Amino acid sequence: MTELLFLPWRHLDRPERICLAALLLTFVVWWLLPAIPQDQSYHRFADQRSWRAIAHAADVLSNLAFVLAGFAGIVRLASARRVRRSGATEAGLWCVALGFACTGFGSAWYHWNPNDATLVWDRLPMTLVFTGLLGAALAQRIGENVARVSLAVLFELGLASVVYWRVTGDLSLYATLQFGGIAALLALLASTRRGDDPFPWGWVIAWYGLAKLAEAADHTIWTATGGLVAGHALKHLFAAAAGVAALMPLWTGAGRHVDAAP
Repeated sequence: MTELLFLPWRHLDRPERICLAALLLTFVVWWLLPAIPQDQSYHRFADQRSWRAIAHAADVLSNLAFVLAGFAGIVRLASARRVRRSGATEAGLWCVALGFACTGFGSAWYHWNPNDATLVWDRLPMTLVFTGLLGAALAQRIGENVARVSLAVLFELGLASVVYWRVTGDLSLYATLQFGGIAALLALLASTRRGDDPFPWGWVIAWYGLAKLAEAADHTIWTATGGLVAGHALKHLFAAAAGVAALMPLWTGAGRHVDAAP
């Protein structure tokens, strides 16, 4: 959070000031929200089948999609033969790739034995994914200055929100950052235009939306398919597809270059 103290406040343009105002608004919304306890029914997923020694096998093994997407992004980021982009965009892509790889392991651990303690290791790396997505979008649509600061601030806030929930039992900060972050991303994309933005944001949002729908319909999908598949396993696959879409700039573009700051 100390990054905010070193901003050139007098030289911030209007979009940058709006972004900082949105961050302050997040704190106001959180302050006004009542405490949100973790619903313990969340841990009771529809598909309870085991395979060999793997409990809740479908929900555990479907996390391989996160690991594959994340490691593919990490390998590509480490390659010398790819498109180079601006510093904040690169940092955002690293957050997304590392976040997805770690989410795969953390989520698999959680689904093996679903409870509040293991859920921490599912949620912590997901905050890294959201940080990277919003940071990359800000770098492409607003500028390097605000994106660089936002990456640092959002990363710290994301970690703090999970720790705060685990210590106090209150999910309000985590929920505010997650849903507020998605709302901010949608508002940013709707209000700005960049013809050279390499991110397929429509696909990212579409796959993420399908993931949330599948998550909400976990038991409904299980019943509708006669116990063939449940919504939560599909959620993992759809969310991994959103990660692949977010990492596509690593494979697109011609030659090696660095994006100019907007």
